[in-house]
Amino acid sequence: MPLNKPPNCEYTRPVYGWPGLGMIYDFPLNEKSRTYLRLESLFSQIRDNLESDQPWAHIAFFKGLFDLQELLERGDLRADLIKDLERLGQRLSHWASLPDVDLEQIQRMQQESNQLSRSLLNSPRPGARLKEDRLLGSIRQRFSIPGGLCAFDVPQLHHWLATPALPRHQQMQQWLSDINLLMNAITLLLRLWRESGNFSDQVATNGFFQDTAEGAELIRIRLPGGQSCYPTLSGHKNRFALRFLPTTEQQIGDVPFQLACC
Repeated sequence: MPLNKPPNCEYTRPVYGWPGLGMIYDFPLNEKSRTYLRLESLFSQIRDNLESDQPWAHIAFFKGLFDLQELLERGDLRADLIKDLERLGQRLSHWASLPDVDLEQIQRMQQESNQLSRSLLNSPRPGARLKEDRLLGSIRQRFSIPGGLCAFDVPQLHHWLATPALPRHQQMQQWLSDINLLMNAITLLLRLWRESGNFSDQVATNGFFQDTAEGAELIRIRLPGGQSCYPTLSGHKNRFALRFLPTTEQQIGDVPFQLACC
């Protein structure tokens, strides 16, 4: 049953590996979930580099922030998120009627989902205020130029990197305040999508496997540790095909793995 299991590390950093769990890969089944996963990856990059005091880490922070801005400028992500949060609320209401579920946890997630949906509806477009920041506007274009971050290219950036760590962190947090709501909504949505799918044992014959995924947003693949291959996925609508490719010159045989449709 969904939501009646304790949280564990497989709900965070889904493409990384852990001892005993192997490697988990998340594959999107549509453009919307592809965008959500890319944003989640950028959130992790931004947060990891935010915690450091090193200038090189803060340069990586800017790279993640500018990539995030570019994704946000491509469409009305806020409207899609509000619709998905509303659908999530309906799914949580259905789960609440099932036996052996954690009703307290479901009610807490319903409240969080409803609050995020209302806040997104009443908030400005995510990332809009970032475009008005003078420092960000003056250095953003340079990040796409190979070697374009030298002191003679962006002296304002190097001046900022030489300031004390505390005011740097405060300004970085201020930049993130414009997108924190979006980050929280996508984090909750992806977590609930992942928790809605249960892993089942499968075998890819000669490295190939295909199936249907009616109504799913994500396909999750878990490989045991020590496998010398990795999965690739192609799909159309509700059908998908998995092919495992070798990391060595050896030929691929049957590949045991676990599959979850979320």
